[in-house]
Amino acid sequence: MLTKRQLGLTSTVLLAALLVMNLAIVYLTRNSVPRRVMRHARESQSASALALGNSLVASDFDEAAFDMGARLTPPHGAANIGLGASSPVEQLLLLRYALEHGMRPRLVIYGFYDFQLTAPVQLTTSDLIGNSAMLYYVEPLYARRLYSLSPHDSLQFLAMRAIPMLADRGAIWAKVEILRRAFAQQGMPAELTNRFGRISDFSLLESDNAEAFRIKCEASLSLPLAPPVIELIRQASDAGRTVAVIEMPMRGAHRNLFYDVACWKKYVAHIRDLLAPYQVTYVDASAWIQDDSLFADPLHLSPSGAVQFSKRLASLLEPDSPNLSVSSGSGSIKP
Repeated sequence: MLTKRQLGLTSTVLLAALLVMNLAIVYLTRNSVPRRVMRHARESQSASALALGNSLVASDFDEAAFDMGARLTPPHGAANIGLGASSPVEQLLLLRYALEHGMRPRLVIYGFYDFQLTAPVQLTTSDLIGNSAMLYYVEPLYARRLYSLSPHDSLQFLAMRAIPMLADRGAIWAKVEILRRAFAQQGMPAELTNRFGRISDFSLLESDNAEAFRIKCEASLSLPLAPPVIELIRQASDAGRTVAVIEMPMRGAHRNLFYDVACWKKYVAHIRDLLAPYQVTYVDASAWIQDDSLFADPLHLSPSGAVQFSKRLASLLEPDSPNLSVSSGSGSIKP
């Protein structure tokens, strides 16, 4: 049986160990992906154009190519703060973070694919790992109004957000998973990877089949814009930014199987109607890249594909306009 002194000593050692572990997590995650993106936003205060979205924007929007096409020169060029594996909630928080840290872009480019603009953001605490861990430490109470958690997970969230080893646990597990995969590959053919992970994993993000996509499409025809999407567009517009919503480039197989069906055309018309009150410009770039060899995986463009897409997107701008407004002269633009 432990004496009071032994119990006190044991508790002290345990608390010290927990403190050290939390400090280690803070140190090891100081350069996590969301923090690097936030740093880039702080370092891009003079940017004239800002690109937001998930990994499609992070990979497909080439800052230098866009600057060249729009005749912009650093530091007044474009800033890409797209964040992989993110929802519109994280994307809104990044916009707010950029504006709060002095960025005053004249144009906000928001890229999406499939049903991202209308899908309700419903999460569990098990989802708040990796890049989504920023929901614990960037305006957490504000962001909680924009996505759903169960009552049980809401209580967990309040407890976990104050403890780095719980809030940023995904960053450590990611390193463990990379190590596990490296061991699993011993003696096996090398798997194709890119900056976002295994190429084969991205096929899992597409719909299972055309029928499943059609069912989801029909269900989405009655949905409003997701609250964080509305807030992103509204807050960018209220700050005097011109907003362009971009339907991101997709491979031929994705377009043929999913976008060339009647329901998708109805969905896009529905989206345009929802966007109309906000006076944003809708750009359908889904078929801009016809050569599938310019895709690095089932969803993301290769570097050369990103250059081609970004230059074409920049060519739609009127660089001499003080508002960097999107030209209405191109048939590719569908306001």
